[in-house]
Order: sequence, then C-alpha cells, then structure tokens
Amino acid sequence: MAVSERARPLTVMVATFNRLPLLRTVIDAIEHGTRTPHELIVIDGGSTDGTIEYLASHPAITPVLQGRLMGTARCYNAVWRGVGSTYSCWLSDDTEIVPGSLDAAVGILEADPGIGMVGLKMKDTRGPGRHDAYRGGLSEYGILNCNHGVLPTRLARQVGFFNESYRAYMIDPDLTASILCTGHRVVMTKAVAVLHHREWAEQEGDEKVAREMGGIDNFAIYRRKFAFLAAARTPAVRLRAGAVRYVSGALFHLAGPGATRAGLSRRDWVNLGGARFTSPLDALQNRGRPYHLVQALPASLVAAAGNPYRAGAAAVAPQTTCLEN
Repeated sequence: MAVSERARPLTVMVATFNRLPLLRTVIDAIEHGTRTPHELIVIDGGSTDGTIEYLASHPAITPVLQGRLMGTARCYNAVWRGVGSTYSCWLSDDTEIVPGSLDAAVGILEADPGIGMVGLKMKDTRGPGRHDAYRGGLSEYGILNCNHGVLPTRLARQVGFFNESYRAYMIDPDLTASILCTGHRVVMTKAVAVLHHREWAEQEGDEKVAREMGGIDNFAIYRRKFAFLAAARTPAVRLRAGAVRYVSGALFHLAGPGATRAGLSRRDWVNLGGARFTSPLDALQNRGRPYHLVQALPASLVAAAGNPYRAGAAAVAPQTTCLEN
C-alpha cells in the first residue's frame, strides 16, 4: 500500500535518528521555504530523544516509524516504493533547504523532460569543507555526484531507487550515474540549495564514514556496476582536466574563499574540468538558466552492452557536447 496518498506533485523524504534539534531546522526550512504543494515524510529509525512525539504533533509531517536502523538505502526505499507523487526529493536530517530551492528544481524538471535529476548544490557550514563554495566530488568515472536531488518518481522507480548493495555511503553517486544511464541529463543548481550542518565533521570525520559502510567496499560495488564507463581517462579528458586545473589555479591565485571568475567558483572550475560528460562550453550554453554543469552520456554509452539500464533507456537527445561524443 502506498505510504503517500495525498495528490501532491512533490514528496520530500527525510530520514532521522536522535537528531531532534537538527530535524526541527530541516523541517522548518522546508515548510517555510517551499511553495510547491508537497508531502513531507519523516522516516524515524527508533529515536528516543523526543523525535517521535515531535512528529506526532506536527500537522505537516507524515511520520513513518520504522523502529530500527535499517541502513540508509533500505530505510528510504521502504518508503520511496510507495510514493505516488510526480517528483521526489531526499534530504538528510542535518540539512537546511535554502528558500525556493525545491520550487526551482521542480520548475527545471517541468520545463525540460530530458532532465532526469536536478542536483541541489550543498555547502557545509561546519568542518574543513565550510570554506568551499559547495561540496561535490567527481567519481573515478568522471561523474559529478549529486549529494541531494529532485527527480521524477517514475525515473527513480525505473532504476530501482537507492541501490541496497550499499549500506549508506555511495548511494547518491550510484543514483546519479544510474539516472545518466537511462539517457537523461543530470544538472546542478547554480546557487547553493542546501546548507549542511555536518555535526560530526570536526570530531569523527573518516572514522564515521568507515563505520557507516559496515565493512562493505562501496567503491568496489560502484566500480563493478558501471564498469562499462571504465575508459574514463582518455587523453582528451586528461588534457582538459589538466588545462582547467592550470587555468583555475592562475585565476584564483591568492583569491578568497568566496571568489568567482567568469561567474564560476573555484569548485565550479574544478568540476567543469574533471567532469567527463559535461561540455567545455557549459557556462555559455546555460547562461541565464538556474542550472549548469549539465551531464549527459553520449548515445554510444547509453546503448552499450554493459549499461545496466540500457533496456529501458529513453531516446533523449543529450543536448550537450561532451568529450566522449
């Protein structure tokens, strides 16, 4: 039976466990900063800090009390499979949506059905990453990861939602690559859309990541699943990345953390240079749009025998020129 029975175009899912003060922040930000009619589902893994009572008292929340920690992928999927809205979004319980960001993402998807996911730029507010314009890295196959995003629910269903082979980390890089494999484009908001109040950043860091992985080599799972993309570092790709690193290094020499050059932050320049499936002319092609860093697999890779989503891939023109075309 569907968890969500309200006819609203957007469902926002937030998983939580014993983080009530942070949870209040993400809930308030969604409710006060989102005009798009939406259902807000909060998935609790057995909190004992007053979260359950808070969920029961909040009229805007649909609570799902799972009662135990199931791992991030299984936790979300148990709910996501029953969602019937047009669009879906997942958020962490230590985030804060910038007002209007979800509305903008839905507007992008409504305007262009060839876009399969809108990545929400995320900025750390704590820890060593707080000085970066935003967080977001490239996979070993040159795909720019979406830490949080908004996408059509039907497309999430097509790729099987989050990959449950992972316990927690790497589910978002996997989903990003999976959406690209369906023949759709993945874009990133130009503006920061999510503030990440990473409470453990200066305390545990990599130790928490290792613990959450539960002894699973998540990188090996990703590597095997998308092995058909293994020829990622062609001479052209390496040359482009090296050239952009050199140029951006010169442009941002002695520049402060918030500096921009040609309308792009230092992180934008790095991602533009290293992203394998993004056009070198991306900034010009997306001038005046609320998104950029557009990624699209060339038709030859979408049709490749090793593509796990080849059978259901859409005949969608990439509308961008990457080095692989």
